[in-house]
Amino acid sequence: MTATSFGVRLHDVGSWDEVGARFEEFLKDGRTHCVFTPNPEILLYAREHPDYAAVLNQADLALPDGFGVALVNFLRHGRSMRRWPGVDVAEVVLRVAAEAGERVMFLGGRDGTAHLAAERWRTEIPGLDVVVAGDGAEFGDDGTAVRPGVESEIAERIGETNPSVILVALGHPKQEGWIAKHRLDLPAARILIGVGGTLDMWGRRYPRAPRWLRSIGLEWLWRLAQQPSRLRRTLRATLLYPWRALTDRSR
Repeated sequence: MTATSFGVRLHDVGSWDEVGARFEEFLKDGRTHCVFTPNPEILLYAREHPDYAAVLNQADLALPDGFGVALVNFLRHGRSMRRWPGVDVAEVVLRVAAEAGERVMFLGGRDGTAHLAAERWRTEIPGLDVVVAGDGAEFGDDGTAVRPGVESEIAERIGETNPSVILVALGHPKQEGWIAKHRLDLPAARILIGVGGTLDMWGRRYPRAPRWLRSIGLEWLWRLAQQPSRLRRTLRATLLYPWRALTDRSR
């Protein structure tokens, strides 16, 4: 089943087992697949940037992330939609890749968090093969590197390691731009997934909210308490997105 928000298609998948099964299929079918987890902030940006919305619609799997997306869908259509936190989706990808014996690459993160995240998951998932490349600070909004030589360094690293799964942690819209730009250049990759600040969380730069807070849809409040600089982004996600989604009938 699919839904839309500001013209962006969202897949309403039934269970975590089904998500894992999708990833298993992606690893086996010989094609390169894009996976995104659009949240209210991403969807608002897509509303204001049609080219970005078109990139999101290239996804083979777009799992809605955020209480606001589920709430708007219920208010508009009278049916519930499951939330798929991007950090949890990324963990499922790791576990599926480890089970299949496929190599994973972490691309992005900041200040070495990708390396810390890789060390953590090598311990937590025995047999996980994970390598690291790049830094999120080196990319512009369209996913293009801002430092000369970065693109060639990453291409060389990908060529050397040949990952089947690449977790792109550049934040939106950088990560989706990078994936769209390079999708056809990575025939060996089976899954390209945008994971936002996941590597920073995994590297424990920003500890994740307690499970009980996540279960009631208030993880955003925890993140705001840790990062007050996110206030404007949080207001757009929690107030502006529902307002626009419920009143903008042209969409």
